[in-house]
Amino acid sequence: MMVPALVKNRAPRLRWGIRARVATLTTLVVALTLVVSAIALAALVRQSLVAGLDDALISRAESVAAQARTGTSPDIPGTPRQDSLVQVLDANGTVIASTANIKGDDPVMPSPPAVRRTTVSTLNDSPLDSTASFRVVAYPVELASGPGWVYAVASTTTVEAATTSLVTLFWLGLPLILVVVAITVWYAVTSALRPVERIRRRAAAIEASDLSQRLPMPPTHDEIAALTSTMNEMLDRLETASDRQRQFIGDASHELRSPLAGLRAQVEVALQHPEKTDLEHTLTTVRDEVGRMTTLTEDLLFLAQSTESSPMTLPAPVDLDDLVLDEVRRLRNLGGRDVSAHTQAARVEGSARDLSRLLRNLADNAYEHAHNAVAIDLNTVDGIAELTLTDDGPGIPAELRETVFQRFARLDTARRRRTTGGGFGLGLAIARQVALAHGGTLTVHERADGRTGAQFLLRIPLSEHDAADVQPHPVRP
Repeated sequence: MMVPALVKNRAPRLRWGIRARVATLTTLVVALTLVVSAIALAALVRQSLVAGLDDALISRAESVAAQARTGTSPDIPGTPRQDSLVQVLDANGTVIASTANIKGDDPVMPSPPAVRRTTVSTLNDSPLDSTASFRVVAYPVELASGPGWVYAVASTTTVEAATTSLVTLFWLGLPLILVVVAITVWYAVTSALRPVERIRRRAAAIEASDLSQRLPMPPTHDEIAALTSTMNEMLDRLETASDRQRQFIGDASHELRSPLAGLRAQVEVALQHPEKTDLEHTLTTVRDEVGRMTTLTEDLLFLAQSTESSPMTLPAPVDLDDLVLDEVRRLRNLGGRDVSAHTQAARVEGSARDLSRLLRNLADNAYEHAHNAVAIDLNTVDGIAELTLTDDGPGIPAELRETVFQRFARLDTARRRRTTGGGFGLGLAIARQVALAHGGTLTVHERADGRTGAQFLLRIPLSEHDAADVQPHPVRP
């Protein structure tokens, strides 16, 4: 039962930072590279020294062979190096001449090469030193008594000493080189990450309640600067979304609080003075307010569940002209306005429910603000369905034609409600959002004929299969 407690209290495993990882990895790579290079260099140096020694021995053998052809004395002049020797052998393998340091000894090679040509070999057991390694050159020579051989021998001690010195210097200098590399990389990475640390501290200080701060932009034009710019752009979007959310919540709270307060007041009056209360009137008022709150809640839910860029789920062909005709009939049934319409067959891809909601919101808006007449026209132009709704109301000032599409936006300062059950300032916002979700646009302009009023223009791409097949379909008054 104690194991979980022990595991919980165990110290967290040490995690290396970027500087430590980069410095360590760079040092290891440099060390491996230097080791491999040193091994290759030592091998090349040793090979070069051995080749030079062999060339010197061949030259020495050739010189002795030239003297032996004309007749040689038993003594061959030595060299300053005491670890080299020369022997001259006759056809019987008998030493007939040699250097003083090997005078009277047997041949250094047990038997001459089988082929009469210059050969080079390594001898590990020499009369001069049985523990050292020697290079032996066997050079064929024609003596007066017959064919013979010249053996030129030299120790490889100097070669091994030079190679050992090189390796020793490398191993002594390697730690110093690696320390310099590690320190250099550490400070280079530290300098490169210094802007990142400043960005981290600033990002840690930014809170959800205050998104106005921005990350410091480094002076360099590198990947860190690009990342900082991207993060600042993200903070801009977050701040805008946060401001809209706060405004949205505030407006929604206001819109919900007002009808709730009215309902509560009417219910309290009815409870305190039941004998003076018109029950039918009170219930009717409560029903209407509940209906308004239901509409507001549905609008808020629709806006919360969709975004302007969210794709439609399972889009299907929709006959936009049929939806327009339905709205025309509904407005005519309401009465009080002269509703004219002209449509063409127009099939689009999308959601019939959402498009119907869009058309209803536009129709209600035109109906509410019109004095006498509403005109609805649906045409197709270059593969686009264009729907215009024109009213003869007060119109919309040019500077407010984008404002009307914002959530809870109203042009009347009193925020008064209309008789159709709208008035929350969400209808046009929902309409534009549906239009954008269908790949279209929704804008408002002044009337084309120059008269007072507003004209809303909805443009949605036609279905690909029906874009070229559209016929006029007028609606009779």
